[in-house]
Amino acid sequence: MIQRMNRGIDAPNPYRLIVSLNLEEHEILVVGGGRAAERKIATLLGCRSRVRMVSPDATENLAEMASEGVIVWERRVASKEDFASHRFAILAAPREVSFALASLARANDCAVDICSGADGGDFALCAQFASEGLFVGVSGGGNDPAAAAASKRRLMKSMKETMTLLTRGSRLALRQAGMWVEALARAGVNAAVKTVTSHGDRDRSKDLSEFGFGAFVKALEDELLSGGGDCAVHSAKDMPAALPAGCALAAVLKRGSRRDVVVTGNAPRGAPSGEDVILSLSRGAKVGTSSARRAAQVSSLRPDIACVPCRGNIETRMSRLADGEFDAIVLAEAGLERLGLNAENAYPLSFVTSAGQGAIAAEAVAGSETEAVLRRLNHVPTWYEVVAERAFLSRISAGCSLPVAVNASYDNGDMIVSAEIYPVRRDIAPAMSSVRGNVCSADDAVAISAALWDEMSGFSVVRLLNEGRSQP
Repeated sequence: MIQRMNRGIDAPNPYRLIVSLNLEEHEILVVGGGRAAERKIATLLGCRSRVRMVSPDATENLAEMASEGVIVWERRVASKEDFASHRFAILAAPREVSFALASLARANDCAVDICSGADGGDFALCAQFASEGLFVGVSGGGNDPAAAAASKRRLMKSMKETMTLLTRGSRLALRQAGMWVEALARAGVNAAVKTVTSHGDRDRSKDLSEFGFGAFVKALEDELLSGGGDCAVHSAKDMPAALPAGCALAAVLKRGSRRDVVVTGNAPRGAPSGEDVILSLSRGAKVGTSSARRAAQVSSLRPDIACVPCRGNIETRMSRLADGEFDAIVLAEAGLERLGLNAENAYPLSFVTSAGQGAIAAEAVAGSETEAVLRRLNHVPTWYEVVAERAFLSRISAGCSLPVAVNASYDNGDMIVSAEIYPVRRDIAPAMSSVRGNVCSADDAVAISAALWDEMSGFSVVRLLNEGRSQP
């Protein structure tokens, strides 16, 4: 049983030892749902802890975290059983309640941090940040959190150099890099953007399929590995399943729309969906897209339609449509939204889309300080989805040029992963299936993708793919 030692002195500010604890994947109990709980939970999530919050009510931010599955929220008062099943608890309730709960916690071998009176607790979370490979902690024993936070900010400003984010130079790429700059700024990290011309941007005469997967990624990775920047910002859908040695997918921002839209000026009045728009196009119409996956899905609806390569940034493709070069084009809805292009003639499609579509990823050197900093800003529900999608892609992408669509949808511990694989030959049907399961970790997300692959192994297109791989 935990017992408090008699200090032997009457000190208003007892000495506190700053201790590093590995709390990754440990579940920490947080009692209370106010602003103090919000600050403590942000620190715990930065340590990759799992958080169970017990409180009759919660702030808007905490309620949103719970709805997205970032934390678990039980809407009730704390009980003896809560402390018996946890080793550490953060008491962010009113002072009188917290001190009463502290006795109950210690009786059940649970150490406590009392937010409203640190000198009565067993430990206190210090304000900390990472700099040059070190974790720097600032602690007043919890007695003056505001002063500790102010000291942290001053130290960060004096020690932390500006992080350099590598990105392509298109307007959309710069906007997405700017979203990472904003996220880092909220965490107290200065960041600047450096543009790099990708292989796909250098040569616009080739079809994207001629570059292989990663046309917009490799140049940024080369610059990253050569020390030309701290991290590379990508549209997650552009990233191959296998990253270069020494690189790591560090984190993702909260996902935007994953949908495709079809854009055309010739849609029937009041068309309810993008599929209806495609079905309404004239025979032999030209639809612009440089995505093999989108071309396969459009062709499955209308085999007579000609899917024509359509390269360039979003504004260029919209201009080519307006000039009559195409009857319609297919785009990612997230790109239109991020550029503020509210196209009235854009109609959403229900296609299963590409792995990572709508997510903005940050890639860093594996094991670097930058990876650790970015990881603390990771949006966990989006991370689980992207991990699941990329895990499925890794099972099929080795030497494979077949059009593949895969989407994972995570909601408060429940995940559905759906996939479609399109053959080259018209006499073979596409493979389509989905699997559902519980997800509490990235490993669980990978396992669901593995189950989906097994589920689809009996389809002809998958059997032929596997047989081709087994050939000497």
